[in-house]
Amino acid sequence: MPFPFPFTSFSVPEPFAIFGEWFAAQWWLWLFLALLILGVQLWKAYIQECYKKVTNPWTMLELHFPREVKQSPHAMEQVFSQLHAIRNSASDFEEKWWDGEVPLWFSFEAVSFGGEIHIYLFIPAVRRKHIEAAFYAAYPDIEFTEVQEDYIHRLPPTASELYRQGYRMFGNELIFSKDPVYPIRTYLDFEAPVEEKEVDPVADLLETLTSIRPEEHLWMQILVRPKVDSFIDQFRKRGDDEINRIKERGRFARGAAGQVVIDPNTGLPVYTIPAPGEVEAMRSIGRKIGKPAFDVVIRYIYLAPQEIFSSSFGRRSIFAVMNQYATEDYNKFGHNVHAWTLAKLWYSPYIFPNRRAAARRQWLWEKYRRREMYPESAVSTVLKIKLFHWGFRPRSYLGPGRFNLILNTEELATVFHPPTTLVLTGPLIKRVEARKVGPPAGLPIYGEGEEPLPGIEPGIGKKE
Repeated sequence: MPFPFPFTSFSVPEPFAIFGEWFAAQWWLWLFLALLILGVQLWKAYIQECYKKVTNPWTMLELHFPREVKQSPHAMEQVFSQLHAIRNSASDFEEKWWDGEVPLWFSFEAVSFGGEIHIYLFIPAVRRKHIEAAFYAAYPDIEFTEVQEDYIHRLPPTASELYRQGYRMFGNELIFSKDPVYPIRTYLDFEAPVEEKEVDPVADLLETLTSIRPEEHLWMQILVRPKVDSFIDQFRKRGDDEINRIKERGRFARGAAGQVVIDPNTGLPVYTIPAPGEVEAMRSIGRKIGKPAFDVVIRYIYLAPQEIFSSSFGRRSIFAVMNQYATEDYNKFGHNVHAWTLAKLWYSPYIFPNRRAAARRQWLWEKYRRREMYPESAVSTVLKIKLFHWGFRPRSYLGPGRFNLILNTEELATVFHPPTTLVLTGPLIKRVEARKVGPPAGLPIYGEGEEPLPGIEPGIGKKE
């Protein structure tokens, strides 16, 4: 069967021509299947949103720290280990396609209103008892109070309304500059044999939050979602592959083109001893993949009236704080330039800079207010696209370029933990001045005398 083309023609073999005609004749079937698949994915995206917001309502707690916190960040690592243990995921057809169950996450937030610092937890209400128990086990003197009104409601619900009221905004997310199997500096690297030389990395964050003017706001949220077992296995395999790659690189001498150097006398590869830095890199990767891992989104926003707004401070404030965890040999945080609210004519895609900046502001403002992580499915991602900002997630660790954040319990405890005694918290943050103790063991809790417990009939268990 000949097919005409502008300059030539060719013939399609008869079997393929027959199949092509049959395929074209059944167009309605393929359209039905495509719409069916799309409908199923839309249903899945809908029920997942319901599961996140309706089935599992969220609550906000404020943390109050005692005058002295003697526990090191290792105590906070124990808290994150317990949070990882209460992870959830869809285990059968009903939970996945009818309940819409997805792994729940938690938001740890450090915010400053004109230099007044508050530490919040935004969590699913169903996980509240687990989280409080984990904190009390590690920090017996810590206190929680339930927040009745979310602080984000102090400002308008849209970025455009925020600008009309005279505010200006800069916001961004942080990502990794290298493969997430490489760790950042952790609290173990800040420890010293002599107490006077020890450093608490959270001190820089508190100092930055308290340094702003009364009219300014600086908010930071750390969203953490425990990785389920299948993804943990994949992450560990990626780490093992990287360790093996470093071993091979250090095992044999290589030329300029990467080829193995052969000894002309023996005809065997030239063996070299791995450099100390490579040995330490393998050890650090093994330590990272050996602990429970979380998907993490670090998002921050700087707000100020137009008269005193400083874009430079917005870009560098939180980023400078997080740079203390950087190490050139392993990993460090970087700006997600595809998410920040800065857009110029000189930045790709070089068109409509004002519209792109407005779309990015609104996208980031909504994400922060809703404490949203990146969607799990492609359909959910497409549904949240804005005209001038698509808002795709950073590349995964399996692809090239910069990477999304995967932190283990040790790294998370380094980034977020109650300030220790090394931090002078008096002028920085409100503290609990007195320790609360529980009631005495023999105190009646259901009334006077020997009133029976609820649900137990009187006389049961008494001796005749």
